[in-house]
Amino acid sequence: MPTPSPRLLWLGFERPPHPDAVCHAATPADVEFVLEWLEQPEAARQRIAQQLRRYVDDQTHLSLWQRPNVPCRRPAGLYVLLPWRLAKWLSCILPATPTAIDRTRRRLEAWLQHNTGNVVNPIS
Repeated sequence: MPTPSPRLLWLGFERPPHPDAVCHAATPADVEFVLEWLEQPEAARQRIAQQLRRYVDDQTHLSLWQRPNVPCRRPAGLYVLLPWRLAKWLSCILPATPTAIDRTRRRLEAWLQHNTGNVVNPIS
């Protein structure tokens, strides 16, 4: 019997050739991590977005396949290694307006609970 394929949600931001265009195939664990950050106060979201942006920008000289995972502290204090695409997506999303944050959070929660949708792009 074949193993079921993993459940993935595409997190997208902008479209090429936009310089911030990025797409990440997120697992349910990735989505839960993102939700932890989306529920944080604006100041915390802004701070982590700036840190992630600096780290991602420092890696632009590397090819897409050589970029290392990005260390990131969870709001609870534990460190995790994020794929650079997820780190870039977060760096673009976390500073968004409260309306965009709320809309994105609702869509992510709906996907976790009901498997609705396959792409989350806060712009659309």
